[in-house]
Amino acid sequence: MKLTVNKSSTPKQLKKYVKPSQSLSISLLQALNDEIETSLDSGDFDFGAATPLVGAELDYKTWLKTYAPHAASSELGSHHLRAWDWSDSFAQGHAPPALIECWFRGGGKSTTVELITCRTAVRATRRFVLYVCATQDAANRHVSDIANVMEKCGIERAVNQYGFSKGWNASKLRTANGFNVLAFGLDTGARGVKLDHLRPDFIILDDIDELDDSVNRVEKKIQTITQTILPAKSTDAAIVFVQNAIHSNSVMSRVLSGELDMLQNRIQSKIVPAINDLKYEPIEKEDGRISYKITSGTATWAHKSIAVCQREIEDFGLLPFLRECQHDVGVGGKFFPEFKEYGMTGEPWHVVDAIDVQPWWRFWGSHDFGTGAPACFLLFASDERENVYVIDEWYQSGKVSSEQAASVLDLLDKHNLAQPKSPAHREKYWNTKLEAIAFDWANTFPPMKTEERIGEYPVEIWWERGLPSVRAVKDRKAGWQRCKELLVDIESVGGIIRPKLRILRRNCPNLIKQLSDTMASPKDRDEIDNGTKNDHAIDSFRYGAMWRVNPVKCPEVHKGTEFTGRDGRPLWMDQNKKQDYI
Repeated sequence: MKLTVNKSSTPKQLKKYVKPSQSLSISLLQALNDEIETSLDSGDFDFGAATPLVGAELDYKTWLKTYAPHAASSELGSHHLRAWDWSDSFAQGHAPPALIECWFRGGGKSTTVELITCRTAVRATRRFVLYVCATQDAANRHVSDIANVMEKCGIERAVNQYGFSKGWNASKLRTANGFNVLAFGLDTGARGVKLDHLRPDFIILDDIDELDDSVNRVEKKIQTITQTILPAKSTDAAIVFVQNAIHSNSVMSRVLSGELDMLQNRIQSKIVPAINDLKYEPIEKEDGRISYKITSGTATWAHKSIAVCQREIEDFGLLPFLRECQHDVGVGGKFFPEFKEYGMTGEPWHVVDAIDVQPWWRFWGSHDFGTGAPACFLLFASDERENVYVIDEWYQSGKVSSEQAASVLDLLDKHNLAQPKSPAHREKYWNTKLEAIAFDWANTFPPMKTEERIGEYPVEIWWERGLPSVRAVKDRKAGWQRCKELLVDIESVGGIIRPKLRILRRNCPNLIKQLSDTMASPKDRDEIDNGTKNDHAIDSFRYGAMWRVNPVKCPEVHKGTEFTGRDGRPLWMDQNKKQDYI
């Protein structure tokens, strides 16, 4: 039976195929045939390989001199040769190890991977390059640069039967020999990364990290890379990640450290700075301004010589140069760039292996309270020259207030700074040599009005044990500023410059790590990044630093029969006449 069609109810896309004298089945077959021919013509269902072009037979050095002389004006550095050797190993069906390259700013990283993309198109060892950057605009700029080089190399655009380009715009390139490039910005969300039927068989991660990245923004980038981009790759995909470190929480820094488990099958070379073994010193200009002069070192690439680096230091400053060109990520996104484990000549600076603690020094503590989250107690001391020492820490989660107090008393006992009033009752009152403990007071102190009390408060347990806890100064920005002041304070002893703050390495690992790793908020340089997960040690450090500015006593402990000695000190502190505590 012949089926006829009512044209008034036929979908618009099919109307041109429908004829009153023709059956519906014939009309649908004609529509399907036309669609297949269009798809075949555009290459949408072309499962073949790309076709090599003129120049594919040349080695990459000759090819560069022939088709990209601007990039061959200077001798290639060892880091460039490593990347080119890796790309020349491409073979269809074979997945090479990922290439991880951390190069200095101005080291030719983007130019190199753009040229490698063009040469890969010529050699036809890959079909689909996905160029990934932090933003779509940045990715588009790189694809535009690739298009310019392709045109200079004579690589023709793919065109349809009418002579129009099938895909040659700001974010996509399709060549006549079957090669494709697509720009992808991590800020565009989880849109698809396939091009027709093709999965990317060459993925370039370039300019992923930015100086103003927050902790949460870095996490989002990692999720997009690991959950959207990498799972979409072909089975034989080649992957290169090239970037300077920028800051210690960057994607590149975390890949290099092994913190991220992505790209485990890799070739990872040493970080490439602009100058190996860089040494510099401050110099005073005639008008009194301070500048810095490079005194020694070896340039890693002739194109960026010592003279060029010296000019960059003078143009945009020492700290940006160290961050961008030497990968010294402690001078950029870090919140405590002043904190240094070691000085310029490798000597211990803020972190030392031993502190000769004297019994006449002043002692105090600080405590960031927490039960589910970690709590952190820090033990401070200062000498007769007002130097500050952090000599121990207690850092643990899942402990109630009584357990925290007991642990702190054990720590003080280890340093001979506390003893139980009755040796037979260690679980009761103790005498301590601490002047005070700057204690986190978020819901930990009892209200001033008795009628507002609800049960026992955490700090009261500490008072009952003899721990002199006082309300910490909670002004965050003032506290952070005081911490930074402590970190930059120096003194000269016998002509030797050294910091006035020192931290005992073996006893304070969490404080050292958090001072090293904490990132500044990209929106407020005077505050830490709000995505910071571990700030308990630096919060405690802030409380202790502020107490030193405002050293208040603890009346709940410093009173009664236990405190009848000189100057309001505990009586037991005066019993040993051989010691003179301040």
